Amino acid sequence: GKKQIIKLLQEENPSRSVAKEVGCSQSAISKIWCKYKQNGKVTKGKHTGRPRKTSKRQDRKLKAICLENRKCTTKQMKHKWAETGVNVCDRTVRNRLNEMRFIYRKKKTRLQWAKEKQSWSVDESDIQ
Repeated sequence: GKKQIIKLLQEENPSRSVAKEVGCSQSAISKIWCKYKQNGKVTKGKHTGRPRKTSKRQDRKLKAICLENRKCTTKQMKHKWAETGVNVCDRTVRNRLNEMRFIYRKKKTRLQWAKEKQSWSVDESDIQ
């Protein structure tokens, strides 16, 4: 990390060898060193992107809901999660489940597929 880079540079290692050791470009090393010399400390960059709607604690609650009843649809999970004070859309529920490596159920799609295939029959003339 950045602290390791600063330490290596303070030990008067050349920036090229520091870059090789750490696995980043020499220009990145130079920028980190310049910022360190200006501020006297290594700071993290600003976070970009939209902030998360849910906290880690709320995500753990969703996981518990999911584990309680594995056959719940995302809509059902959303409503159970809303009871705990988390108001999010279905997409957020699916995103969180994906992050946790859970497989969510697509109830309508599965039901529709089953209804379409219900009338299928095996015709012996088609089999060769």
